[in-house]
Amino acid sequence: MRELINRKMWARLVALSMLSALLLPVQIRQASATVQQFVQASLELSNSRPAEVSDWTLQLDNVQIVPVGGKIIITPVATEFSIPAGLDEDDIDLTVDAAEILLAAVPGTGADSAWGVAVTSGTSGNITFTLNDTDTVPAGSTLIFEIGLHATQAATGDSQITNPAKDAAVGTADIWEVDVTSTEADDDVLDTIDLLVATIDDVALSTSQAAQMTFVITGETPPAAGEIAPNYIRWNELTPGVAKTAVQRVKVNTSAFNGYTVYIKQNNNMQLATDTGIDIDVWSGTNNTPTTWASPAGTTIGVNTGYLGYHTSDGSLNVVGDGADRFGAGEYAGLSATSEEVLYHTAASQSDVDGQDYADITFQIEVNNLQPSGNYSNEIIYIAKPIF
Repeated sequence: MRELINRKMWARLVALSMLSALLLPVQIRQASATVQQFVQASLELSNSRPAEVSDWTLQLDNVQIVPVGGKIIITPVATEFSIPAGLDEDDIDLTVDAAEILLAAVPGTGADSAWGVAVTSGTSGNITFTLNDTDTVPAGSTLIFEIGLHATQAATGDSQITNPAKDAAVGTADIWEVDVTSTEADDDVLDTIDLLVATIDDVALSTSQAAQMTFVITGETPPAAGEIAPNYIRWNELTPGVAKTAVQRVKVNTSAFNGYTVYIKQNNNMQLATDTGIDIDVWSGTNNTPTTWASPAGTTIGVNTGYLGYHTSDGSLNVVGDGADRFGAGEYAGLSATSEEVLYHTAASQSDVDGQDYADITFQIEVNNLQPSGNYSNEIIYIAKPIF
């Protein structure tokens, strides 16, 4: 009898327990998302020098979807990088899978509307991007953030982040962390990563080039029945009324930044060996105003009975007299004891161009029957002046 009562009481207790279980409210808690790490993530600085401003290019792929109203937060290591107070959405370009994202101070409403950009400036600041109320960032998307002067989508950026001051020894980089995190709208973390960037001293290069110059005279065309070399012209016998010409080339190659000038002069007129009072006159044209050659027509012995002149092929002389190209075809100037230009160039030269690196100097001589016979001589002097 007692065993029967115990069994009935036990049955009632079980029934009451089951009824209580049915009547009690049940609370089910959804597990939080697992935090993942961004992949293919990198941060490039346009300038790695310590304590100087730099553009930032941040690229990464998200592993988890960033939902409507979610956030992406870029946080440089505290107290080191300095975000300027003027940096805002106009200094940032953002693409998701190459599609440009519109940015504004606050997130927009509707598909394809702006993401909000909130900047906390200073040395412990961050930049927060908040999605609009419609769009998401699908998992596996590639996001590229351009922060600084290279931002050009909506406006041209005018603010840059300042790098930390130098801490490590010269030649050793300082390594800094930059945290990137994506969150849900309620700030639950989705993806995150700590990127590393290096700032390091620049490398100062210096050198110097020794002043360089070559100056060469060559004999190009000998006179008829005569001889020519770099250091002489031998006219040999002259026939009255028959002009002779000889050509020498003067060439300069130099590192002189401002170019150079080559001048010509003579020590004196060609003088008769037995009587220096008798000479062959210089041609009447001048370096400033060359004139067309004409045979000597003097009727007094030794007076305008012989001429010696020169012509330069340089058509870009320094502008004086009749101009830079004043030596026209067949025009000559008489030699003098004053240095006069025959080659002029305004920059360094290292090639083989007429009027730039060299000039051909044509000498012409002619006498008539009243020029006293005998041997005549003088000396021609070339002077090169580089302008460094």
